[in-house]
Amino acid sequence: MIYLFCGLFGGAVLVAICKPLFSQDDTLESAIIEETAWDLLQRKKEIILGNIQDLDFEHKCGKLSDEDYQKIRGEMAGEVSLVLEEIDGIESSQDLDALIRHEVSVRKSGSHEPEPALCPSCGEKNIATSKFCAECGAKLIG
Repeated sequence: MIYLFCGLFGGAVLVAICKPLFSQDDTLESAIIEETAWDLLQRKKEIILGNIQDLDFEHKCGKLSDEDYQKIRGEMAGEVSLVLEEIDGIESSQDLDALIRHEVSVRKSGSHEPEPALCPSCGEKNIATSKFCAECGAKLIG
């Protein structure tokens, strides 16, 4: 009798512990936290553009031949164009949630592009978030 009680009690505790792990939460907070296809595409776009930037830097440093550079850059440009087309498809659809997320991200990042950072050594324009010059490798101020 005691074994039956312990078994039932242990099973009830196990069910109580595991139930939240397998139930879906339909609250507003869970919907906000949930990552969507648009979010994944935005992240993929940022990664590919960062890779292109790294590729450009490595080519300028002489680590890649012109032939390899052109081939890899063409492949990456094709990838980013596909991702941008998918993003445009989502944004042009009537998916209001995607449009709202896009608007929020635009407002968070500001409505204008950040000013390019000028290299103090060579005067080359660099992306505002860069820490080093893409042309000469000097540390950027700011």
